[in-house]
Amino acid sequence: MAELVNLAELLARAVAGMHHRGVVHRDINPASIVVSDQGSLYLTSFMRATTFTTVQPGFLHQNEIVGTVPYLAPEQTGRTGRPVDQRADLYAVGATLYELATGAPPFGTDDPLRVIHGHLARVPVPPSVVNPAVPTGLSAIIMHLLEKEPDDRYQSADGLVHDLVLLRRDGTPVRPGEHDVPARPLTPSRLAGRDQEIGELGAVFAEAIEGRCRGLLVGGAPGVGKTALVNELRPIVAGADGWFVAGKFDQYRRDQKYDGVRQAFRALGRLLLAESEDSLVEVRDRLLRVLGPNAGLLTALVPEMATLLGVPPEPGDPMTAAARAQRTGVAILRAVASRKRPLVFFVDDLQRAGRTPLGLFDLIFDGAEQVEGLLLVGAYRESEVDADHPLTPMLARWRHQPVGPHVLRLGTLTPEGQAAMVADLLRLTPQAAAELAELIAPATAGNPSDTVELLSTLRYTGLLASRDGAWRWDRDALRRRLERVDATKLLSARMVPLPLDTRDVLAVMACLAGRVELDLLAAATALPADEVKRRLAPAFAAGLLVLESEGRPSARFHHERMQESVLSGLPHRSGAPCGWAWLGAWPTGPSSSPSRPSSTCPWPTPCTPARSGGWWSDCSGRPPTKREC
Repeated sequence: MAELVNLAELLARAVAGMHHRGVVHRDINPASIVVSDQGSLYLTSFMRATTFTTVQPGFLHQNEIVGTVPYLAPEQTGRTGRPVDQRADLYAVGATLYELATGAPPFGTDDPLRVIHGHLARVPVPPSVVNPAVPTGLSAIIMHLLEKEPDDRYQSADGLVHDLVLLRRDGTPVRPGEHDVPARPLTPSRLAGRDQEIGELGAVFAEAIEGRCRGLLVGGAPGVGKTALVNELRPIVAGADGWFVAGKFDQYRRDQKYDGVRQAFRALGRLLLAESEDSLVEVRDRLLRVLGPNAGLLTALVPEMATLLGVPPEPGDPMTAAARAQRTGVAILRAVASRKRPLVFFVDDLQRAGRTPLGLFDLIFDGAEQVEGLLLVGAYRESEVDADHPLTPMLARWRHQPVGPHVLRLGTLTPEGQAAMVADLLRLTPQAAAELAELIAPATAGNPSDTVELLSTLRYTGLLASRDGAWRWDRDALRRRLERVDATKLLSARMVPLPLDTRDVLAVMACLAGRVELDLLAAATALPADEVKRRLAPAFAAGLLVLESEGRPSARFHHERMQESVLSGLPHRSGAPCGWAWLGAWPTGPSSSPSRPSSTCPWPTPCTPARSGGWWSDCSGRPPTKREC
């Protein structure tokens, strides 16, 4: 097996070199590895590779999953809610080495759904058990590569190389990952300190499938992890052979494209279109039957449904459109969801929703409509739902329903939960993590988002440093620094090291929306697409942006508070942002250098975003009128 250890080291070095150049392969498997007669190893098949350091896949149909299924990391299925980064390549390296050691991939090559389930839920038999000739040290390394959670496996190819060199030289078992310190940004891929809440999610999902719960509402302050918590439903619904779709209302945009309910229905349409033709015929007939004359309304709202149904868009009477849109939404959910294939329909940031999209929730949560196999989920910021908000009377009414939605209020982390998060992020012992968590607790108040940003800042400033394969800090120096830290300004500090052209493109992106398609961003900046990607690369590398691959490739701020931070730095800001002045000052032509705008918000008083009119709000990308502000 010495030859296999040598090959594993060559492969690890090749992957490390690729990652150092900012490339994620996303499809490493035996067919993408070539070994020359001279013993040199090369990686090939870069068709699915990306230079974006972090990609957030949507919940993909099994026919549309990117990669070769037997070697696919769990997060690449879109069923875990975890981002795809360099650690997905390390999982694929583990699956490849597993096959070289045992003769077959860890979960076989047969039915793709069965293999995907294996990646998500089954633990492979250790290679040394399948083939006793495999050294126990190599077997342990392969099993460490195949951990389900990205945070639990190797964090870098350099760490893998380190362990393989020790194994080759000494031939003795090693503790996998002991000297593995990630160079990537500190971004958690799983929730820490939320075991009770995750348990509640599983119970609510089971009750919803049985018809004993109509839905789930998650409330809490910004940054406590509401979206991340709901994403824990992805593996739960995937385990029941179901689907998960999501949408999110934008902080400032109010046109249809940024309507969270419409986004979720578009995601559902994409899943339906990926079905086999036989299934499509059945779904099409069922939808046409339940929609009746409102089929044209649906195709006018959701382009994917127009492709599926083949019915020309016809909104009909505008006076009744809003009410019909709500009933049409319920009809779609009833036609698709079932106990056999349950559906989680999640809409984020309901505090920005208007009456029309909230009407869909009201019909189901209030008991007027029941949909078997559906779990309707909404998340909102409690602090932004005042007495005048249309959600307020609905919440009061839903609380008195005998079978209303389950309400989960998410608070900040307990000291134990924050220590667990620190341990996950930095791979510290429980004692060291508790010490560091105690030091940063006064500055973060247990807020998970602030915890990540503070640790990242300490790392960039050198107060938290990696030495001898472990994180070190000076307790007294750290305490003195933390006495002067303002957690609300940490995000602004993350912007300072970025190149000027990166910050300028981020400013345009922040003015457009929290999530912007890359081709739209190229058009808005009058820059070639490749130049936009080049300028955004430092922001991706710093963990400020995430690439979303569902639908058309889009860049999204890792947290919308980053968008707020970018907008707060624009010179015209005097309250809520009005980004159109900035966009109007952007130069035309890729050769122009971005310059700071001299214009200010066009209105004499600061604009405050109007609440969305829902599916029917449509400003078509134009500047807001005074009425809309």
